[in-house]
This record gives sequence, C-alpha cells and structure tokens, in this order.
Amino acid sequence: MAAPVADSGSARLQQLAERLDAQEGYAEVVASLTAGHAAALGGVWGSSCALVAANLLQRAPGRLIVVLPRAGEVDDFCDDLAVFSETTAEKFPAWETAPGERDIQDEAYGDRLRVLKLLQSDGLTRSAGSQTSNHRDANQLKFIVTSIQALLQPVQPPEIVARQTKKLNAGDEIAPAILLRWLAENGFQNTTAVELPGEFSPRGGLIDVFAADWFHPVRIEFFGDTVESIRRFEVSTQRSLETLENIDITALSTGTVARDHFASYLPPNSWFLLVEPHEMQEEGRHYRQRLDRPQEVHDLDDVLASIYRFPSVTAAAVASGSMEAECQLRIESVERFSGDITKVRDELDTIGTGYDVHIICPTEAEVERLHEIFGATKLAASGRLHFPIGRLQSGFRLVSERIVLV
Repeated sequence: MAAPVADSGSARLQQLAERLDAQEGYAEVVASLTAGHAAALGGVWGSSCALVAANLLQRAPGRLIVVLPRAGEVDDFCDDLAVFSETTAEKFPAWETAPGERDIQDEAYGDRLRVLKLLQSDGLTRSAGSQTSNHRDANQLKFIVTSIQALLQPVQPPEIVARQTKKLNAGDEIAPAILLRWLAENGFQNTTAVELPGEFSPRGGLIDVFAADWFHPVRIEFFGDTVESIRRFEVSTQRSLETLENIDITALSTGTVARDHFASYLPPNSWFLLVEPHEMQEEGRHYRQRLDRPQEVHDLDDVLASIYRFPSVTAAAVASGSMEAECQLRIESVERFSGDITKVRDELDTIGTGYDVHIICPTEAEVERLHEIFGATKLAASGRLHFPIGRLQSGFRLVSERIVLV
C-alpha cells in the first residue's frame, strides 16, 4: 500500500473555485453583480458556500463581505474557506455582552476595531502598530466574514475613530506624562507589565503599550520628551520583534453610544454574500427580541437597506426566486456514514462511484490513520481517494467536477 500524501488533492481544491464559472447561469450571476445589481444562488449545500465565496472573491472588484445567520458560525466558515482559498479572511465579530458591560479588554472590541481601522485606511499605508501578524495592508483586505448579529450592533463613526487615535512617530516631541495621562483617561489599565490588550506600563524612560487592535505590544523609549525608538515585542519572552517608524493608538470608550452602520466604512465597490438569507433574517429578529434594550442596536430592515446599497448575492439550498439573476448550482449533499468502520469502507466505495473523493483531515496523524483504515478500498486502489489537510464542517458533492468532499 502506497504511503499517504498529506496534501494529495490540496492543489486541486484550491483551484476548484474557478470551476464554478462553468456552471450554467453562474456567469449571469457574476455579470449582475458586476453591473451593480443583485443575484441569487441555489443548490448551495454544506461547506460549498465557502467554495462560492472563494470564487466570488476572484471576481469582486473590491471587498467581499460574507454575512452568516449566526455569530458562532464565523470561525467554522473561515476554516472551510481555507480549504478553497489562500486568501486570509478578517473576522468582524459580534459583541457577546451588553453595551454597559463591555470593556477595552474584550476580544470583540479589538477585533471589531481592527477591521474598522483597516477599512478606514483604505488606499493608505497603515500604521505599523496596528498591522496584522502577516503585515497585510488595507488594500489586501479582501475578505470579511461576519454575522447578522455583528451588523445589527452599531459602530462608532469614522470621524470618532480618527479623533480617538493618537499617532506617534520616532523623533516626535511629546512629554511621557502627557501620553500616560491620555492612556489612563481613555480606558487603558496601568500595570507592572503588559500582558493583555488595553494595558500600559511606564518604567523609567520606557512606556509599554498594548492597544486593543494590536497582536503584540510596543515599547516606546524616550530621551527626555523625544520618542527615541518604538519596538514591537513578544509578551512571553520580552524579546523585540521589530523596530517601527510609527504607531497609532486608538482608544474608543465602550460607554459612548454608537449609531453608525458597519457598511458606512465600506468602499462602493464592495460586494455582499448573504448566506441562507431567510434564516439570517429570522436570526436577526430573534436576536433583537432577546435584548433587554433592543433600541441599542439597529433595526433589521435598516441593516438590510445598508447592505442592499451594494451588489449582493444570496446563497442557499433553494434560491430566493426574487433576484435579477439566478443560478442553481449542481451541488448535492453527502449522505451520512453509518459509523461502523466495515460498513463505512463499502459506503465510501458507493458514494465514490465515478467520483474523486477528498477526505479533509485536520492533521498529518489523521491522514495516516484514515489511510490505514481506507487504504484497502476500491476507491484508494483506483487512485481516486485523497487526504488533503484542512478543516471542513460538512461535505458535499460537486456533480459537474465529479468530486466528493467529506
């Protein structure tokens, strides 16, 4: 039995999104979006919605914003997306706490602020202090995955974000006491050593700062009232990671009432992909009904109106039937396996008749284990069983390409 190849089929899955173009009616959907109109896709089962998103990303002139029915689906969708695209998605999460219970150290605070600042700096060079870990700039921010709950929650207007951002450059003149007072007045916590976003620590001529939208803190070294150097460092080791020319520190009060829509940050060439729109609207209504103070979030119809100002396409098992362009994709669900290994071998051969089957495995160890279990199947013997590395929430059958993903 041949040794398993962990990435067998991975390259083909990365290219699979392009093959949707050959589906009947799909070109008309893309053309409708390109013309600034709406469209609908049906026959979208399981994790195939991430495959659709990977294709639309290649066609969209600007940002692609994916809106899911539930906040808890965002991470899983991003895992699915990584199977079909090398482009990393930014997550715009929903607050899980009420407005009066939020603080600067809430993870959602930093993640939401990071995306807003990336969008706000569209077309501009981002300050190094708020760069993401792989140093993508705003022009490379193509994918945003969010939920209807996150969009119902208001955001601060761009001018407030700009006003509450302090920019520092190496060589600037600023008294350390002024910076310390500004940090304290804007919700940062004074600690002996920074460990979490929202903290700062003064030590002699040094001030360590960890802003909410950063992945690593920075160490600002002063010579008198002059910023002599700015260095990003690792919390656990205190080792410097790189020297920076400038940073921007944003502090938004969580108690300030925010009334803007997320869509107000988007450039006009953005596209929306709305997943299971009927389910999404139901979840949005239920979310507002559960709130003690629903007036603190946007009305669902207002949020949808802000979305529909942009070209948008819905993706569902059954197309909505009310859009200007519609396409029914030839995608099918995959039957559940029995769970008995002996039966599963036969079931795998059955569903794989005439198809290439890709069993998506999260680890190399899982590849080896499943290769031992299924290596004796007819499917494996014919060279049509593959074990790509990745995470897929639910499988599907792409009929036109004769491919099954499990």
